[in-house]
Formats: sequence, structure tokens, C-alpha cells
Amino acid sequence: METPIKFRNHISIVPERMGRMLVFLAALFFGSLVQNLPDLLEEARSLSEDRNTFLLTLGGILLLFLCFLGYQLLIWAKTWIYVSEGTLVIERRTLNRKVHTIAIRNISNINTEQNLFEMLIGTSKLKLDTNSLSTADKTDVRIVLKTSDAEAFRSYLLSLLHPDQTDPAEGEHGPEHLRPAGPDTYDIHAGLTDICAHGIFSISLLSVLVLAGCVLGTIGTISDTVQNGFSGNGPVGFLVSLLLVLGIFFSALWDILRGFIQYYDFRATRAGDRILIQYGLLKKSSYTIPVDKIQALKLNQSPLARLTGRYMAEIINVGMGDEASERNSFLVLYCKKDILRKRLLKLLPEFSGALNADISRQPRCVWSVWLIPALLFAAAAFASCRILPLFLPVRTLFCVVAAAAAVLFMLLLLILRYYTAGTDLQKDYIVLCNGYFGRHLMMTAYRHIQYIQLEQSPPAKWGHISKGTLYLLASSGNQAQNIPFFSEKKISFLRERLLHPEASSGYTNPIGKK
Repeated sequence: METPIKFRNHISIVPERMGRMLVFLAALFFGSLVQNLPDLLEEARSLSEDRNTFLLTLGGILLLFLCFLGYQLLIWAKTWIYVSEGTLVIERRTLNRKVHTIAIRNISNINTEQNLFEMLIGTSKLKLDTNSLSTADKTDVRIVLKTSDAEAFRSYLLSLLHPDQTDPAEGEHGPEHLRPAGPDTYDIHAGLTDICAHGIFSISLLSVLVLAGCVLGTIGTISDTVQNGFSGNGPVGFLVSLLLVLGIFFSALWDILRGFIQYYDFRATRAGDRILIQYGLLKKSSYTIPVDKIQALKLNQSPLARLTGRYMAEIINVGMGDEASERNSFLVLYCKKDILRKRLLKLLPEFSGALNADISRQPRCVWSVWLIPALLFAAAAFASCRILPLFLPVRTLFCVVAAAAAVLFMLLLLILRYYTAGTDLQKDYIVLCNGYFGRHLMMTAYRHIQYIQLEQSPPAKWGHISKGTLYLLASSGNQAQNIPFFSEKKISFLRERLLHPEASSGYTNPIGKK
């Protein structure tokens, strides 16, 4: 038996982990400083008189930092990675010994990532995900190595995962679907115009409202301070409030700008039974996605994109979607429908039928199901008009206007929901459509569905309609997909397709659309 070669993560993993800790400590320190700033200013004089206490406290903080650094160095030195008998093993030999063993055959994705720090020092992060339901909601392994070593180890794992195929490190001598794609081999390359268009159509309406609210609130606060002077907590309170507003402002601003830079230099191509995707400016990501691990395709339309007829394609993939950077596993950025169709035919023709889906709206009797909750909401809203003035200094007229606005907004949402949501049950696949202002279509084959849970309230039972939840093998964010109300006559057809997903030849939907 060949002795496995053991190796460690690159030493840069220690400062990366320390950096996260420093950010956390800085956030705690800033929060504590904001809360106690007035008291600290009053005690500033006594600080110089008690210099020994100050130095002792500073030394304690430094000692705590060194202890944490030593602990991270110990973990790095005592953590070994090796491949043995078809398994990947990560073994930590500290006092709290841990051994993480993953069967190579259960690895669904082997992807690489580089943040700005890793680009500067020449390292890359390997991210391995498995295709089991219990681990579909977390990245199982992160390995930090020199970029050349990371690529070599990735190729080695792929050769073990596909032993009947040539190692992709052999380049042009290997099979086409395992060859590493060069910059000129990608079928889809998003230029600057495409990136800007995607950024515009992916802007969140909530972020825009928060941004506008921060600007108007800051202008009002500064104007009031100029006219009436400081009040309440004085200059310190004004400064603290301003810093908090600026924090919210820049958070909303970054949420808007992220869509313009996150997918810089976006490239995608189909190589045999795999899809290769890479993008990033401040954080470069490279994904190799086996097509047989793709559970579903999502076509999203933001409110602005829906008005202009643009779509963005996203995949639901086993093992991916557990982190914030992977929540949106983009396949095609925002573009017109005809362009999206061409790109889907190149990248994922198995799911190109989603664009041809004939969505059936929810039955009209769904309004009888929504009636009782709507009436209860309206009653609670107007009842608050009599209760709130008893406890808060607000006028009854203001409460009535606010309640009426809330009821009208709820009615608007129900109307948008009725004209947006629906289903399309075909013999091979199901398409679900959800949304209000925006629109989201999800297409999946019956064989990829784990199970379906159907629900019927008494009004829905009287109207012979049902809704439910469809569960996929994916992360928690994509695992559950809502099924809008549909006629219960189609339940038998849906049950038949779930029990016999492969028996599609010659089978047609006997119910038809209503």
C-alpha cells in the first residue's frame, strides 16, 4: 500500500483567520466606544494620571492577541491533509483531535477562489462540496495552497473522481471536457457594457429606498442642528448618530455597487459534461460544475428587468449556494430573452425549455382563500387607529391614513401575486413561477425532486385547489421552492410523474391547462 503524502495549508491561512478576528474585535471595540464615548471624554484627564493601569490593560489585550495567534499557529502546524484509499482526509492533531474524512466519489464541486490578499501573495483557496443532503448546506473543505499547487491538487482530485479519464493537467492531450479553459475558449464573455447593464437591472429597490432615506435623514439632521444647535446628548450624540447613519448609507451603497463589480470579466463555457464559470475583480472565483449535479434552473427578473423584458439565469447546484458569495450561482447575466435563449442552448440545453414554459395562473377561486386573511389584516390595521393614540403621541388621522395605505399596499401585492404566480406541469419537468413586482421561474426535472409537501386550508379545500412546497437536494436557501395554488385535479398527474419520472415516452398530461 502506497504511503499517502501529507501536506499542510499554506501559512497564509493564519493571517486570514486572524484578519477575521481583528475585524470582529474592531467591530466590538467601535460599538463599545460609541456607547461609552461621553464617559471616556470625561475620564480623559484621569487616564494620564493612571498610566500604569492603562498600560496594564493594553498589555492584557496584546497578550490575548498573542495567545490567539499562537493557537492558530498550533492548529496550522498540527493540521494535515492527505488522500488515502479513495478518501480525502483532513486530520487535526491538537488536544481536541478531529478527523474529517470525505469519499472522493461524493465530491460534487471542486472550485477555486482568490480574495485580494490571496492575489497579492500568490495563493488560492480550493473549495470542495459534497452531494449529500446532510452536507449540502455547508462547504465541507477549504484548502489554501500556492496557486500552482492548488491547480495541481485540483487536477489530481479530478483524476481520482474520474479515473477513466485523463488528468486535466495534461492540457491538450486530455479529453475536451476536462481540459482547463483558457481566456479565449469561453463561449460567453461579458464585456463592460454587459456588466453595467447587469448592475443596473440587479439593483435592489430596498437598497435605493434605504439610501434615499439616509440622505434625507442626514440633511434634515444637519439642517436642524444648524438652526437650533445641539440638543439631547450634545455634540457627542450628534456625532454618534451621524456615524450610525453613515454606516447604514455605505452598506446600502455597497449593496448597489456590488452588482457592477462582483461579476467583472464574467466568462462561462460548456466543456463536455461540465460548465466552467469564472469572474471577479476584488475576489476571483472559478467554478467547475458537473451538469449532472445541477438540480434546477432559475430565471429571475427584477422589477426593472421585468418591465424591459430581460432575464438572468441562475443554477441550483448540489453543494453550492451555502455561502453569501455563492447564493446567486449565475449562469447568464441579465440580457434580452432571445440572447438568453442562445446562451442557454450553448451552456445548458437540458433546461432551455424554461423559456418556453406556458405558465397557468392560479385559479380564480384563490381570491376566496386570500379573502379571510386580507379582512383580518384590514381589521387589525384600522383597530390600531383607535389603540395607538392612547399610548403614543400620534394623531388619529395619521393612523387612519397609514392603515389605509397598508391595506391598499396589501391589495396591490395580492393583485401582483395573482398575475405573476403560476405553474406549468409537463411530462418531463415542472416550472414554478413566483413573485410580486419581480418574477422568478424555477424549472426542474421530476427525477431531481426529493419530495413535495401539499397544503389545503378549509377555503382551499372548498375551492378544490392546493398549494405546496417542492424540496430539492440543495442548500437551505434553495432547498424549498414554493408551489403556487393549482387545481387539485392535477395532483394525480404530479404524483404519477414523481413515482415514475423516467417513464416519459408517449406520456401526456391528460388534465390539460385551465
